[in-house]
Amino acid sequence: MGEPKIQSPVERAPNDETVLPLSRVRVIMKSSMDTELITNEVLFLMTKCTELFVRHLAGKAYVEASRQKSSETMEYKHLSQLVNKSKNLEFLLQILPEKIRVHKFQEMLRLNRFAGSDSSSSESGSESDG
Repeated sequence: MGEPKIQSPVERAPNDETVLPLSRVRVIMKSSMDTELITNEVLFLMTKCTELFVRHLAGKAYVEASRQKSSETMEYKHLSQLVNKSKNLEFLLQILPEKIRVHKFQEMLRLNRFAGSDSSSSESGSESDG
């Protein structure tokens, strides 16, 4: 009575068990990593990890959306809220920022320019005094 033989992920063809296209993942890896050679095993693992991460992220955002009862479907704002409130997801802040209205963005720019000109004028004033 032998044990059933379990194939390791390395022995399987990578595209048999992935949802994301391996060729796209390879292109992304080559564009962001300083490497020439990406083995099929590494490509498979990165693809599976990415799929699991996306599933986890979407699942947590869906749970939050259902708690809010704001809608029956998950929306961009649910992902953005999750990223903004989770310390371990800070690295996604630039990818999934909170949406803001144009007039609010213009106000932020105006305040930023005002603050920038205020600090530069005080610096130049102190230089002329000394």
